[in-house]
Amino acid sequence: MSFDNERRRHRRYPLRLAIKLHRGDEVLDADIINASASGCLLLSATPLEAGQTLEASIPELLIPRTRLHILRCQSTPSGYMVAAYFDAAMGDEAAIAWLSDEQHLANGTPRWLN
Repeated sequence: MSFDNERRRHRRYPLRLAIKLHRGDEVLDADIINASASGCLLLSATPLEAGQTLEASIPELLIPRTRLHILRCQSTPSGYMVAAYFDAAMGDEAAIAWLSDEQHLANGTPRWLN
C-alpha cells in the first residue's frame, strides 16, 4: 500500500529502538519496529490490552516519559505486535526519517539495540 492510501497522519519509518514501558511499578522492555512522529509499532514479550495507557521512554534518544496509548495487540511467533500512539509527537518526521536512514546505512538493515 502506498503512503498516499494510508489513513495515518504521519509516515512510518523502519527503526529498531529499545523502548521502556512503565506499567505502575513494572518496567517492560520492548522494541520499536517502526515509528512516526505520533505512533509506533512495538514488539513486546508481554501482551498489552487495547485501550490501555502506559508511560514510555526511549533511552537511546534520551526521550523522557510520555503517555503511550495501546490501539491493538496481536500474538505472533516472535512475541506481541503492539500498535500504539503517543500523547505528544515524539519528534518531527525529518528526524525520524534521518534516524531510519542512518540505521540502514550503518549495516544495510535496521538495527536491534537490545
